[in-house]
Amino acid sequence: MHINKINAWADFWRNQIGVNVIPADAISKKPLVSWKEDRRGNWQIEPIPQSIHDDWKMTKSFEKGMAVICGKVHHNKNKLDLYLCAIDADNKKGIEVLHSKGIDYLASKTLVERHANPNKAHFYFYTHKPMPKKSSDAVNMELVEKMETNEIPSLEMKGDGTHGIMYCTPSPHKDGSRYEILDNKVPVILDDIGDVVNKICDEFSLGRGSGNKVTMQVLMDDETRVVKGSNRHEALMRYAESILRKYPRMEEAIFNDVIMAKNKRMCVPPLDDEQVEIQIKCAVDFISKQVDEEKRLREFERHRFGTEFFWTDVQSFKTAFKPRGKFIECLECKEQISDNPLDKDHYGHKVILKM
Repeated sequence: MHINKINAWADFWRNQIGVNVIPADAISKKPLVSWKEDRRGNWQIEPIPQSIHDDWKMTKSFEKGMAVICGKVHHNKNKLDLYLCAIDADNKKGIEVLHSKGIDYLASKTLVERHANPNKAHFYFYTHKPMPKKSSDAVNMELVEKMETNEIPSLEMKGDGTHGIMYCTPSPHKDGSRYEILDNKVPVILDDIGDVVNKICDEFSLGRGSGNKVTMQVLMDDETRVVKGSNRHEALMRYAESILRKYPRMEEAIFNDVIMAKNKRMCVPPLDDEQVEIQIKCAVDFISKQVDEEKRLREFERHRFGTEFFWTDVQSFKTAFKPRGKFIECLECKEQISDNPLDKDHYGHKVILKM
C-alpha cells in the first residue's frame, strides 16, 4: 500500500474518529513509539500534538502499521464529549454473541474491522463515559480449548486510554492480509455496551468487573498458565510489580532472573527476552512512582486542615497505608489528631500525614 494512502488512514483515525493514533509494527504487535512515557506527553490521556502526528507521517512511521488509543476523543471537535470503546472478538462465538443478526448487521450500524480470518473482528462504539476494561479469559488450557471449539466467546474490551491499544486498519496482519473496515466508518453511540458485555460474561461465567484481572493469588500459583491471545505481557508485569513490593531490597540481577523464570513457566509460549525486559522496566517504573507518591503522602505538608486537597490526600493515605490509629500531625499544635471532618479546633492549621 502506498505511503500516502497509509497516512490518509492515520488522518482518518485522528481527525474523523478523533482519537490518538500511533505508529506500530502491527505484525509483531509492537508500538514503534512510547505512548505512555514520551517526554513530550502521556498519550494515554493527553492529545498528541498535530506537529508530532505530521512528523510521523513525513518520516513514514506508519508504514508498518498503526494503533489507536481507546478512550477520550481529542481531535474531532464534534465528538469531544465522547469516548471510543473497542471490543476484540477473537473467535466465532465472540462475534455471534454480540448480536443475533450477525457481523454484517453490526457492520452496517457501527465501525467493524477484521483481517482475512472471518472469525475474528474488532467492533468500535462511542460512549459518554469510559467503559471498564475486560481482559481475555484465556488463562488456562481448558478455557482456551473451549474458545477454540466455540463453546464460549473470546472477548476483550478497552474503553479508556490506560487499557491498551488496538491495531487498526490498514495495518498488516501476520496472515498476509490487512485490517479493513467492512462497511460503516462511524462508530455508533452505545452507552450500554458495557452492560451488553457484562450480560455475556454472566451467561458464560466469564470474568467481569474492574479490569477483569486475574487475581494475584492465581498469578502466584506455579500451575497458572497464561496463553497467547490473553495478555501475557500484563500478567508478567503485574507479577513483577508484586515481587518488587514484597522484596524491595532484592538485587536487580536476581529480580531479573526471577521474572525471566516466571515468564518461561507461566507464559505459553514464553515472551521473548526483549518483551520481558520491557515488562520489567514498566514494573520498576510503576512501583518507583508508587513509592515516591507514598513518600510524598507521608512527608508533604498540606496547606491547611480541611481543604479539598487535604481530604484527597487523606483518602489516598488511608488507601495506601491502612492506618489503625491517628495519622495526622498538627504542626501548629504539635499533636496527633484524627481525620474527623467536624473537627473545628484544627481547621486551617498546617498538618502533615505520617504513621
